[in-house]
Formats: sequence, structure tokens, C-alpha cells
Amino acid sequence: MPMWMQKVFAIVYVLFCIELGLVLVALPWMSDYWFSGGLLARWPGLRQAMQSGFVRGAISGLGLLDIWLGFTEAVHHLRSTANRPQN
Repeated sequence: MPMWMQKVFAIVYVLFCIELGLVLVALPWMSDYWFSGGLLARWPGLRQAMQSGFVRGAISGLGLLDIWLGFTEAVHHLRSTANRPQN
């Protein structure tokens, strides 16, 4: 794979992971948007489960994990390009 394509893939992947992580961390705690969704209006049992602090915390935990994966990939990519010989 060409070097420019590896860089573009790494940048897109890191930005996607961090953005998705931030959304997953913040969204469960925004009660206006989280509870008034049209999807949850059809299933009251699911809506009640999604209001649980455990579920909110688990989703936020997945968001933190996603942010961590993004930063780890960025560091890994920077280290691998720094160790690569320049031609």
C-alpha cells in the first residue's frame, strides 16, 4: 500500500474513533436528546432500560475505549513512520 494511502487511512481512522468516542461519551447524558428519540418511543421497555445509569455508563465506557483506541492508533502510526527509513 502506498505511503500516502496509509497516512490518509490512519488520519481518517483516528478522527473517526475520537469523534465516535466523544459522541458515545456525551450522548447518554444529554437527557433531552437521549430520551425523546423516535426510535425509543416504539419500545417502552427499551426506553426504560436506556434510562438506566448502568446502560448510560456502559455506553460512555465504550466511548472512552473508542477515544483511547484512536489515540493509541495515532501514537502507533507516528512511531512507525518515525522508525521507517527515508528513501
